[in-house]
Parts: sequence; C-alpha cells; structure tokens
Amino acid sequence: MIGIKIRGAGGCKMEDKTEEIVKQYPIHVNGKRRIRGAILFEAKEGIFTLIHCRESEKKLSFTEQIKMKLEEQGRREIDMALKTENGSYTTRDKQGNVWILKRWFLGRECNLHDNDDVREAVQNLACLHRELVYPVQDMIKDASKILTQEQEQEQEQTKTDCLEDFKKLGCKKEITGTLHRHMREMKRVYNYIRTKKQKNEMEICILNLFPLYYEQAGKALEQMDQESFLYLQQQSVDEGRLYHGSYNHHNILFTEHEIAVVNFERAEFGMQIVDLYHFLRKWMEKKGWSVHSGVKMIEEYQKIRPLSDIEAKMLYLLFLFPEKFWKQINFYYNGKKSWMSLKNYEKLRKMEEQEQERQKFLREIRGLLF
Repeated sequence: MIGIKIRGAGGCKMEDKTEEIVKQYPIHVNGKRRIRGAILFEAKEGIFTLIHCRESEKKLSFTEQIKMKLEEQGRREIDMALKTENGSYTTRDKQGNVWILKRWFLGRECNLHDNDDVREAVQNLACLHRELVYPVQDMIKDASKILTQEQEQEQEQTKTDCLEDFKKLGCKKEITGTLHRHMREMKRVYNYIRTKKQKNEMEICILNLFPLYYEQAGKALEQMDQESFLYLQQQSVDEGRLYHGSYNHHNILFTEHEIAVVNFERAEFGMQIVDLYHFLRKWMEKKGWSVHSGVKMIEEYQKIRPLSDIEAKMLYLLFLFPEKFWKQINFYYNGKKSWMSLKNYEKLRKMEEQEQERQKFLREIRGLLF
C-alpha cells in the first residue's frame, strides 16, 4: 500500500482531526489507519486517502478534469477527488489547514529492479500519453463538469473565462527555461566553491566534474533554444497535449485490475516526452546506464506511441543535460556547507564511475532516434 509523502500541518496529529474532516464528505467510514503521509479510510463506498492540500480550488478543478477525461476513455482506477457536501473539493480544519479526500487502491509500487514492471510501466505511459490529449474546444464543452458550486456562483466570470484560467494553471513550467536556470545555478555553485580557501573532498570532486557537465549542459541548451524545439512546446500546448509531471515508481500502482497512475497534481500542457525522460533517467541510473536496457524501453514506448523526429531529438537532449549533477550540487549549496554529506559525495563518485556507460548510451540513442 502506497501513501503520499506530506508533512503534518502545524505539528498537529492528523488522526485527531480526521473524523471531523471526513464528516464533510458523503462516505460511510468503517475504519481508518495511517499510511505514509496520509490517513487511509475504508468506507462502504470504497477506499480513500485524506491528504494535506496546497493547491488552489481552481488548480484542483483543472486536475480533476484531466482525470475525468481519462475515466471516460476507460481507465477504471483513477484517484478522483471527492467533493464535500457543500460541493467543494477541499475542506479546512480548525487550524485553517486545507485537506482533500481522494479515491485510493490496494496495490504495489512499480519495482524499478524488475524489468517486467518497468516495461509495463513504459507501455502504460505510452498509452496514457495517447489518452492525455485535451483540445481547448473540448475543455470549453466540458466546462460544467469541472466548475464547483462556488465557481458557478461567481457571476463576474464566465465558464470560458474560468477555463482559460485552468489552461494558464496548466502551462506554468517550460522545460528549457527550467534547465537554463539549472545551468546558472551550476555556475553559481562552482564560483562559490572556487573562492573557498579550504575545500573538502566533495567540493574538490565538484570542481573536477564541473567542466565536463557544464559543457554538456551548454550543448544541450544551445540546441534546445533552436526555433524548432520552441515550436514543439507551443505545438504541444496548442494541441492540448498533457503530461503527468510526476510519473515515477511511487505513483505507478500495480493493482488487481490494471496499472493505476495516481497523483496528477503536477500535470500540465506541454511536451509529453518529459515524462518518459524522467522515468527512464531514474531507472537508467539504477541500471548503470545499460545501453541494451535503455534502448529496449524506448522502443517499447514507440511501439505504442511513435515519437516525431523533433520529439526524438528533444528526448536525446534531455538525456544529455546533466540533471543528476545539478541536483547533487544544488542540494549541497542549499544545505549545510560546513560539513560533507557522505551520501551525496558517494552519489557524485558513482556518477563519475558511470559516465563512460552514460556516454555509450547517449551515442546509441542518438543513432536510434536521429
């Protein structure tokens, strides 16, 4: 059983609040228990989880509309949010903390050490991407399905206006802009370490690795900034293509009936290959950048949803960008610099050891995709 990792709000015990909160939803509770970061309820109507929510009501409405679309296309196990008796997706406790109740499922997480699990997860992602196409005209037509009672009562805003708000909520991130920021942060950390008089082993390791990975980042972004790649992002938005935004093994549950994909809170309009990249990169790191394994999984995806030429090139460039290096040194810079994290140092050394295999993988997929 998988929970959702959240922090307890205000240091209060969630169990003390849950009974009053759940009374606001149309379910009949038989029992409850705590799971990772949430409270699981067994009710006459099914299984549900109560979690702390940081999203606005409009953002939740946008997310729920995506799930409705998937449900209409035949997906049975979707973690739909329930509305309260008052017609809102959220409720507040006495401390003002916001909560949401979602359907949940009995199942196990995708095992990244099991190639069959990974293959099925990749195939499922390709199917999900085919389903996650929601043109604007269809969103407008389905407006009445996503407006809560509170939103329907807002006389100054029409349904079309509200949907335009949802579309803006779904276009917050743009991958190349994010990666440009990551590259600037890499340079900032490098400059900071270079000025230190005394450097520990981790800092010396960062300085030694920086030229290689900074060059890779520059090459990737130089090509991403070309007009054709910027057009790919805009085309994806115009066509209503959505990506999950957090397609990782924690959010892929193997249930009795099907693979359930949960936690769509980061879903946005944009390039769907971002999901494929993030899932495979995490797995490839665990596989030591096995060329055969990586190529096979990309081929499995393309059997169901073939990549366009520009998508294929973008996927290669995403792999070329040294995201793992940025992640480790950014963690170092934003943490306690007075001591060395042995765990993060070991991760950097492992990156260095795997770089030769990573380069082989990059050459192989460049030949495969271009």
